[in-house]
Amino acid sequence: MLNLFKSSWERYVPPLTARNAWLFIAATVAIQNIVVFHTSQNESTTVFALLIWGGVLICMEDLIEELHPSPNFAVALLASIMLLFVLFRTSLILHSDGVLFILPPIAALALILLANEPRTLYKFRDSLFCVLLFPAYALLFRIMPEGPLSLLTAKVAAFWLSILGLDPIVNGRDVLLKSGGVTVLGACNGLDMIAQVVCISVIFLLAFRLRSLTSRIIVLSLAPLIGLLSNTLRIALLTVISANGSGHGYGFWFDFFHTDSGSLVFSGLAVFVFGSLYMRLLEHELVPESLAIKPTQDFTSEQDK
Repeated sequence: MLNLFKSSWERYVPPLTARNAWLFIAATVAIQNIVVFHTSQNESTTVFALLIWGGVLICMEDLIEELHPSPNFAVALLASIMLLFVLFRTSLILHSDGVLFILPPIAALALILLANEPRTLYKFRDSLFCVLLFPAYALLFRIMPEGPLSLLTAKVAAFWLSILGLDPIVNGRDVLLKSGGVTVLGACNGLDMIAQVVCISVIFLLAFRLRSLTSRIIVLSLAPLIGLLSNTLRIALLTVISANGSGHGYGFWFDFFHTDSGSLVFSGLAVFVFGSLYMRLLEHELVPESLAIKPTQDFTSEQDK
């Protein structure tokens, strides 16, 4: 019975090899980082962390099968110290601690050092570039002026309302209808949504490369625009809900779409639209019209007929 249990257990547990040990450590580091983001940041930032770690995995997917970790002692010691530092520092993270966005690149570099010698870092350059989006995200929120984006969001939201036949009034940050409206503050201007779509665009460009420079420029130009438009749709919806008062369940729906959970619906919409456009560009490059398979003429001879 014991041998039967052991053989059944071994089928579900991979053998203890250097490659499997590295994969276990890497998964643990990524999960721990995402948990820290979830407990210390808002839902939008947590989704951003999930996207980046997912991008890291996609970019290194082809390397996993041929992965044979063999660092020398000095490199392994340095990488272990780096991982221990990341683990210790994350235990001190507060909500406003910007160090959190610097720790993932340090952890990723340590994992790469454990996977191979420093001279082979170039193999993981795409994954490293993905994880550098963490500090880029934090830097974006510090250098991007909040006012102009909020004013633009209010104007575009009013444009959607006018398309619906309503008569909105824009007064700076305020988007007003006859019976109510909303004020677009910094937390509602959609910068996080724009960052998510731009993050997706970078991951796609690294994992599913476009050959055409024009296509790449189109992708990088459309990504922030799609994020902006998706958030302005949310602001327009909030304006309509606010104008209808708090009765008949409107208060619930306003709170839902105003918070992070509801905004993720529009984040998903933005990612879906961007992904659809990207795949169309990619399909266009993979199957050029000049190489497309066309039906051939039937040259069957009269005798064969």
